[in-house]
Amino acid sequence: MSDSPHTFNLIDEPWLPVRRRGGGVEHIPPWRITDGLAEDPIVAFAWPRPDFNGAAHELLIGLLATTAASEDDDAWEDWWFEPPEPDILGSRFAAVSHAFDLDGPGPRFLQDADPLDDVESKDIAGLLIDTPGAQTLHNNADLFVKRGAAPVFGRRAAAMALFTLSSYAPSGGAGHRTSLRGGGPMTTLIAATHREHGDVLWGRLWPNVETRRQIDARITDSRRNDDPELIFPWLAPTRTSNPKAGGGPTTPADTHPLQVYWGMPRRIRLRFEDSQGRRCGLTAANEPVVVASYRTRNYGVNYSDGFRHPLSPYYRQNAKSAVRLPVHPTPGGISYRLWPGFVVPSKDRLREPAQVIRHWLSERGRMSGDARFAAFGYDMDNMKARAWMEGEMPLLRFDAAAREWIEEFIARATAGANTVARLLTGAVKSALVDRPRDAAGDYGFIAEQFFRETEAGFHSALGEVIPATREESETDWPLVDTLRRWAPVMAGAAVRLFDEYAPWEGLEDRDMHRHVKARFFLTLALGGRGATGKALFDGDLGIPSPETVRSRSRGKETA
Repeated sequence: MSDSPHTFNLIDEPWLPVRRRGGGVEHIPPWRITDGLAEDPIVAFAWPRPDFNGAAHELLIGLLATTAASEDDDAWEDWWFEPPEPDILGSRFAAVSHAFDLDGPGPRFLQDADPLDDVESKDIAGLLIDTPGAQTLHNNADLFVKRGAAPVFGRRAAAMALFTLSSYAPSGGAGHRTSLRGGGPMTTLIAATHREHGDVLWGRLWPNVETRRQIDARITDSRRNDDPELIFPWLAPTRTSNPKAGGGPTTPADTHPLQVYWGMPRRIRLRFEDSQGRRCGLTAANEPVVVASYRTRNYGVNYSDGFRHPLSPYYRQNAKSAVRLPVHPTPGGISYRLWPGFVVPSKDRLREPAQVIRHWLSERGRMSGDARFAAFGYDMDNMKARAWMEGEMPLLRFDAAAREWIEEFIARATAGANTVARLLTGAVKSALVDRPRDAAGDYGFIAEQFFRETEAGFHSALGEVIPATREESETDWPLVDTLRRWAPVMAGAAVRLFDEYAPWEGLEDRDMHRHVKARFFLTLALGGRGATGKALFDGDLGIPSPETVRSRSRGKETA
């Protein structure tokens, strides 16, 4: 415990809720994440909110990178095969415990150095990214996420809410800054299966921890000291971005590379008080101290472009641009359609996976067994959270010799799938309404369902690529047969979904000619006929359309 009985220290206190393999849930300090690996290991975080669970992964990965990063991958491998005992992690984490006091008289975790006593307090629920904003409340439009849902937080939930907001902060009005990665960034992780302990929380943390060499590679000037104030901004005097006070943007050269894990864009001070019998509105825990409100002031740290967070994919707006921007979730869910740029570079090389994904596929995956690709983040519409998105998919292990073919297959297969999803959505709208372009409502669920229905087929086809590259083929392009088998997988799913969303039942209430025409042109394109069909096969998939193959066969027979 901390020296002061009044200080809640996030290294010492058992504040993280976790679930063990046997089903039990308990609270632990962060250094106990490897506790009971041989008997009843910890397999997941157990917060009641998915964004807290996602952010908890990032917090532990940041702690490990800050205090326990290995020198190189050979040293990293030692802790992968033989995870450290909790006491070892405890001694490492203790080195930064002074930066993790949530309350007390000194510097406070992710809180402003100024007590902000002259600022009006806000309800604590305002720390939650999906809390209705002032405009929503004024318009009485908080239909799904209600106001006043959590009147007080316990210190455990308050700490996690503060870290989550700091990591994913959307724009919050004039001078209220976004996170180091902008508002609602996409996070991608490796979730690896341990060869001895199976799927455990350690397998979702240690595979994503940088080496010292990787951290040092992000140093942008001669600053190589590990000054805690450059890593944890709340240990230093407030760095304002208010131009009237001489402030400005914060660049990578102004910070230590590890600050990417501890960004503090908002100026916030939590207000602690005796619980007086009130329970945490998020966890229902009965804690002696609660947080009912906080104070905030605008013009906190304004992180410039140029930061590279190891857990996020990045993109360039065009080939001439040198600026790489973090990717943010968009409507459509997490599916294999995102692989170009999330798992492998996009074909135009404008989008590239997160460092942890690239490094796993090129280095660590060869020695570390099976793994999955996990992605999560908020789909934001400026200040409004539209949805929390998350998903996991298996990752294929491949060697350098197969990389070129794997990347090309993913580019071809996903390009074809995107085209078919678009054709399917257009066909359904054409069958249901007279003017498809003016159709009211969001039809994005159709494409989402298409990608879900074809996901197993995609992974099956992907698994064929490496064997195909090692076999003799009638062509110089070993992907042709695999892509030929992928095409009917997409076509079959598209036709089934068309019949589901534009069913024959009730056709008497619609225009039969319109329905038949929409289905006919969809199947025409899926069969490679017409200009759209030829573009799907010749352009996206890069293989002859079935119609072209049939024409060639007829020509040979005639000859």
